[in-house]
Amino acid sequence: MRPLVYYPMGFADALSKAGVRYLAASPETMLAPGVPSDVAHVIASHEDDPKAMAKGVVGEVMRTKYDAGDFGGFGPAAAFDVLDLDPAKMRAAEASIKRLNDDVGEQAGATGVRGILREDARAIQGMVRFPEASKDMPWRADRPAIAFYDTLAGDGRLDARLRNDAGAAADAVASLVLAHRESGEFAPFGGADYSDAAGPTIHLPTTRNQIDPWASGGVVETKNDFYDNVDEAEMTRVLA
Repeated sequence: MRPLVYYPMGFADALSKAGVRYLAASPETMLAPGVPSDVAHVIASHEDDPKAMAKGVVGEVMRTKYDAGDFGGFGPAAAFDVLDLDPAKMRAAEASIKRLNDDVGEQAGATGVRGILREDARAIQGMVRFPEASKDMPWRADRPAIAFYDTLAGDGRLDARLRNDAGAAADAVASLVLAHRESGEFAPFGGADYSDAAGPTIHLPTTRNQIDPWASGGVVETKNDFYDNVDEAEMTRVLA
């Protein structure tokens, strides 16, 4: 079990390949002091029951409230998950996402497809949802993967092949989520809604300037094994 504060699919994939089995994390920025220490007891009490462990960890995080004096109390996260990074599950997710990306690339020239996909992606807000966020933050294009794939799967303007691919990708990514809870109105982030923030994020820029906006500072999301293995560049070319 490794508690962290942010988890794109590529990061989860890298941890899985490094031998990490369970990832406890939030898809957005957590607030200090972050994951409460009580989760250690939950983990120790359920070493042989991953689902109970996951449910307990998420429960402790989302129930915790810190005293901020005159500012009132606040929770450490707007959304929190425990992911199962089982290599077989990760391979299945990769295969499903690659199939969708390749089919998107093949159909990109069809009438209306590019505009529909871009519209669906823009309907899923990126993970920068706090009022002080700057326009150049890289995570603006990091959108909840399950929410995006579900949106494509339910869009009747797309053909059956793309919808089925998207549904399979959503199911494969969802299979990684052992436990999840989110806030529909997170006060520390200006009441931002994170009700769609289940599971990992994926880099889905819808403009050219959203592709690795901090590349000059060494922060890149398009140069990793996951991005290459699932042909994510095919989706990026269509959306951005």
